[in-house]
Amino acid sequence: MKKLFALILIAALLTLVGCTVQPAPTPTPAPEPTPTPTEEPFSPVWTDWSKLEPYEAATPVYTLHAGYCGDGPVQARDDYGALLVYIGKYADMAMMYVEPYLPFYGLVNDKGELITDPVYSSISFYDDFLVLERGDPDGIAGNSWAASTYTRTVAAADLSWVLELEDEYFVGCGLGYLTTAREDGSLLVRDASGDVVGRFARELFTEAYGESIMWGGFEGGGPYINWTKDGIGYAYAYNQENGARMKNLYLDLSEGSVTDVPPAGMPEEYDWTWTYADDPELPEVKGSTYLDPIKDRVTGKYYFYGNYREHPEDIARSAVFDSDGNMIAKATENIFYYHPAICAGLISSVEDDCWCYRRIEGWELVFRYPMKTNSD
Repeated sequence: MKKLFALILIAALLTLVGCTVQPAPTPTPAPEPTPTPTEEPFSPVWTDWSKLEPYEAATPVYTLHAGYCGDGPVQARDDYGALLVYIGKYADMAMMYVEPYLPFYGLVNDKGELITDPVYSSISFYDDFLVLERGDPDGIAGNSWAASTYTRTVAAADLSWVLELEDEYFVGCGLGYLTTAREDGSLLVRDASGDVVGRFARELFTEAYGESIMWGGFEGGGPYINWTKDGIGYAYAYNQENGARMKNLYLDLSEGSVTDVPPAGMPEEYDWTWTYADDPELPEVKGSTYLDPIKDRVTGKYYFYGNYREHPEDIARSAVFDSDGNMIAKATENIFYYHPAICAGLISSVEDDCWCYRRIEGWELVFRYPMKTNSD
């Protein structure tokens, strides 16, 4: 089962607090059966239960924040601290992947204080924003690729403001802007304070993209939208019948306008270096085949994740390195680092079937949550 975690963990209850596990009761052996005259003599094998040690589950390590909401809607507060994601439930499947609509993610802070139970199917941080999705038959499909519906919550990354989307669905975030769409195809754009800074009517896009607009690619072809720091949005889509690229449109927040000609000084196609311009150079780590950068959004430090072999004949194991290429964590037989979350100087791991956070400096255990399967 532990190997399954390394495959299924993803960029992932409170009754466990204070619980103790009682030793397994010692069964009373059944009396030895007496063979009937028609039975062959046999020699039964008895188990000496007194030799078995009782199973003890790992002790949970966390407390409850004053704003703890359990499995209810998260509430806006200004005292949560730095927020981190944990996995409290996982999908027990043989297909080696996790269905996105199965709830298993929750929020905890950097002090090990629980904010929510693991009831979200997805929790994503986008710089200044936080997007939470929860499987809900009465929700909306929005831009999800999965054939399911969700209740969506958009919020500040510190939950200082929270908005439950009712007649809107999430389209995307980037470079300081959060975009949602109404069911009629119109767009709303919010800044990092949650204030609406732009509105674009559906009619501004129908000539280029047709009458049936579902932003975010729910039907596979878009339209999609990306923003620049200058408040210029790049919208594009693909023809679903032949896959051909459709006309680019350019949204100007300051003017509230949409045109098919890029503003003066802007390139015709979206420049992705605007998004990745601040990414660091990868350190050289002998024995690692690749490295992915992970930014601590609180400290601003970069770390790097990849597979590592000390010797060519060794089994490759996941490992995490600092910006100088020094190893700070390496997986073992019962500890996994599979694309770990790093925030506020803490790093996530899966240890003995528990989701954990430890401080990188000093390796202090801050949070431990025994994980369950969705069928438990």
